[in-house]
Amino acid sequence: MIVSQNRSTRIRVEGRECLYFGGTNYLGLAHRPEIIEAMNQAFATYGLSSGASRLTSGETELLISLEAELSDFASCESALVLGAGFMTNQAVVEALDDDIDGWLVSNLAHGSIKTALSQSLKPVTLYEAGREAEARESIARDLRLGVFVEPIEPLTGSLANLDALASTLSPADILILDEAHSLGVLGAEGQGAASCFDRGAADLKGELIRTGTLSKAFGCYGGIILGSSNLISRVKALSPCYKSSTSLPPPLCAAARQALTLVREKTTTVTPLQANIESLNHRLAEIGIESHRNNSVPIYYLEDSPSVARLRDELLDRGIYIPLVTSYFADYCHIGLRWTIQAGHSEDDLDFLVSQLII
Repeated sequence: MIVSQNRSTRIRVEGRECLYFGGTNYLGLAHRPEIIEAMNQAFATYGLSSGASRLTSGETELLISLEAELSDFASCESALVLGAGFMTNQAVVEALDDDIDGWLVSNLAHGSIKTALSQSLKPVTLYEAGREAEARESIARDLRLGVFVEPIEPLTGSLANLDALASTLSPADILILDEAHSLGVLGAEGQGAASCFDRGAADLKGELIRTGTLSKAFGCYGGIILGSSNLISRVKALSPCYKSSTSLPPPLCAAARQALTLVREKTTTVTPLQANIESLNHRLAEIGIESHRNNSVPIYYLEDSPSVARLRDELLDRGIYIPLVTSYFADYCHIGLRWTIQAGHSEDDLDFLVSQLII
């Protein structure tokens, strides 16, 4: 399907104007006028690209300010911004590979994690999705592991049991949370999965590192690494991914800073998103589609079946566009229907969606 216009909850696809329940613009920030204005002002001052790596002249004041604001938002010592979210896990692996004995990762991990680990010199152990705690317990305690976890599973929206996993880690282990889908979404303030540990992330036995992206809930672009000052220093010293890439363009830095401001305000971002999720879960239960979770995740998924493609086409005819997922999640399913909701969807939008989800 070719998109010719996207306005958050409305989209023009294959010449049709449709209600849109896809993508990852969860907070609707990609189209906020405040963000576009901030980006335009930076564009007028700096141009489109920094045109350089951070080791030369790519270290802009906007980028430095963005990193400081991200570390404050995420309540961590330090933050590092890269050119794309896909780069962040690569940079972390490059920085840590010499310090650990092996890696532990889900068999359904995102491609950015699997690609990064394919270049590691250390053994990689796969665990069945949702059984990360058992997997760690099965490995010798004297081995120092880097443990990758996606708090929100990108296809189905299911949550990892972070507290169960945390209780199995040794003090030497390093927990890497890929928060691509949870930053800006989970937690009362949208601060992500680390704020949702029952015991508190600060009680982890080992080191905590968080990776993520500005291209989903924040509506912008760029990759994020959140962690200790020592970790960020190691990435800068050891990661070719960091050292050899052009820094994030100044207009996108300015846009991301404005996005952070709006997320902090909550009233037009995190709060309405979480209200929409609660409302949709209630509506789905009323028609017999039970949500597989009781949490604030804006991702929904219909299992692989022959009727899925037909339902997508029928919904499109009725003015609703939900993308099919196929090759992107090839390790999980042949074909599926994955829909997402945004802060900007109205009650009428949700009513119309549910009224059409009858297979």
